Amino acid sequence: METKALWAQLERVLDPELDESIVRLGFVQRVEQEGQRVRVVLRLPTYWCSPNFAYLMADGVRRALLERSEIAQVEIVLEDHFASDVLSRGVSAGRSFCELFPDEATEELEELRKRFLIKGYLSRLLVLVQALRNAGAPGSVLARARLAALVSSGEDAWLCDEDNRYGPIRARIADRYLARRAELGLPMDADAPLLLRPDGCAIGEEELPDELRRLRATVVNLRASTALCEALLESRQQWWTAERKEALR
Repeated sequence: METKALWAQLERVLDPELDESIVRLGFVQRVEQEGQRVRVVLRLPTYWCSPNFAYLMADGVRRALLERSEIAQVEIVLEDHFASDVLSRGVSAGRSFCELFPDEATEELEELRKRFLIKGYLSRLLVLVQALRNAGAPGSVLARARLAALVSSGEDAWLCDEDNRYGPIRARIADRYLARRAELGLPMDADAPLLLRPDGCAIGEEELPDELRRLRATVVNLRASTALCEALLESRQQWWTAERKEALR
């Protein structure tokens, strides 16, 4: 399997809190393959990153790569983390979070994963609505739109409403929204409302302004967290490089 394909597979693994690819965030340091065995080196923004978040990302890497039939074994190496040894060995062996941290596990990670999927869904919903509104779609059109009205072609997408077509917007915006919507098990049939809350209820025209205000608060927090993580990781990388150079003198 080509290295490019390995990185593409890892691109799908997200930081659960930030809803961003761990590749884009710079958490993946190296990817090495020898036959059917792949070794992935990860480094998170801080030494004290929560072990449940670290586990979700490391296990996400293992699962994503094992989806490929040509890969039989994945070794995860988590560098410079307070639980590096436990997480690296445990995730590589396919052990659960509860097995690795029986005293710290206060909830099933699937419940935590679901909460962050919902948080990411709300962020993607806001981005979609903002893009379509910037393209001229009024709230009345968005509230009554059905999923079939969102049409993609190549890198562009449009919202088609009777004789009007709003767009283009980036197809990636629509694709990310639809992908997370499907992950949450929300209706994906053509006649389903375009705008849904995480509980599956449609967002009406009168409710849309208040819903957008709540969504903006969620996204502001996400973007602030993302910027902080990127800054922390950049600082850490500089320190790491300087320390290694000093050790080699």
